[in-house]
Parts: sequence; structure tokens; C-alpha cells
Amino acid sequence: MMSAVTPIAPQRAARIASQLVELIEIQKLKPNDRLPSERALAELLAVSRPSLREALHILQAQGYVQIKHGQGTFVQEPIVAQELRASMMATTHGLNELFDAREVLEVPASKWAAAKATKEDIRLLRATLNQIETVTSTTPIDYDQLQVLDSKFHLTIVGIAENRFINQTLHVLQDVMKMSMETTLRLPGRSEVSKREHNAILDAIEAGDGELVSKLTLQHISGARAVALADAKEKNDR
Repeated sequence: MMSAVTPIAPQRAARIASQLVELIEIQKLKPNDRLPSERALAELLAVSRPSLREALHILQAQGYVQIKHGQGTFVQEPIVAQELRASMMATTHGLNELFDAREVLEVPASKWAAAKATKEDIRLLRATLNQIETVTSTTPIDYDQLQVLDSKFHLTIVGIAENRFINQTLHVLQDVMKMSMETTLRLPGRSEVSKREHNAILDAIEAGDGELVSKLTLQHISGARAVALADAKEKNDR
């Protein structure tokens, strides 16, 4: 007589799924990054492999991961973020709307980051600023790469704040802004101003000064907004 298979409690699988999402965020895994093997994950979380598989299937249904048989499990953008991206891409947004959204998302996140940043977080942010310095010191400047690094700096700060919704929304917003406007970093003098402001923001985060970093972040976004609006007006007047 065959023994019955004990079903896995939904609450247990959901709890493991939440632990996996936390692991993805702690390790700063991005879409298309591969998760450790089932065996390694089961040992890390101290759970059985059947329970782990059930949790992975929950995350796949939610759009957090994609299970590729014979290849492994890969991180992907959650369905909610995919739907938000599709909705925002299908709508025409004014520059003020886009910068308003940046302020709403980034200013509080920068304050939280100042309270939560570790030495490793500071090291990663400093490394990004060093990369920006290298790119801007090269002639001609690769503005596409500069824009990527600029976005990386801001997204890393929001990631440190550990707010999943803000993190996902800002990723989408950054992509919408790339589609909607040329980077202001191409404008004369803007990249140098941006570098100084980035360094001041990082110094405030390292010092744990949440009030100062939120003020500096707001000033940084306001400056970018002013430059972008002036550039757009000049182009429209031609």
C-alpha cells in the first residue's frame, strides 16, 4: 500500500517564499540573475527541498522568478512592476510629472538609506562614483554609460532603503524617463554639477545624516528638473 504524500502547509510555503524575496533583495539580485541551487537554498533556509520547490512555484506565479528546467531558477521583474511599466510606457508624461515622481520616491528613500547603510553599501556607492569619474575623464564622454551609472547610483540608494514598492517603482520610472527625454548630463557643465552633488549625498549617507541627505537629494532632483525644463523650452523655441 502506497503511503500518502503529506501536503505542504500553504502558510509554510508562503513564509519560505517571503524569505526568498528577502534573500533576493539582501543579495541585490537583478532580473536574469540565477538563484543558488535548490540544495543550497534549502540548506541556507533550513527547509526541506519539497517545501522550497512549493515556495519557488509561488514566486514564479507572482512573477518574481522564472524556473527553467535543467538551467536553474532566475530572478525576473514582478508582474506588478511589469504591468506598471506597460501602463506608464503607454502614457505621455510631462517632465514636471516625472520629476515630481522622483521627488516623492527618492527624497524619503534617501533619508531611510542614511539610517540603514552598511559599510559595504557605502563601498558600492563610492565605487559607482569612481566609475562615473572615470567615464567623465575620458574623451569623448560615453553619455549612455554615464546615464547607466547615474541611474545605478540612485537605484542603489533606494535599494538600501529596503522599501520593495519604491524600489520597483523607481526602476520603472527610470526607464520611462530614458524613453521620454534625453539625459541632462549631456548639457554643458551638468555632469560636473551632478558629480559634486552625488558626492555630497554619499557623504551625508555615510554620516547617517538623514535630514541633510533628504535636503541634498531634493536639491539634486530640483536642479535636474530646472535644467531639463530649460533645455526642453529651448528646443521648442527653435
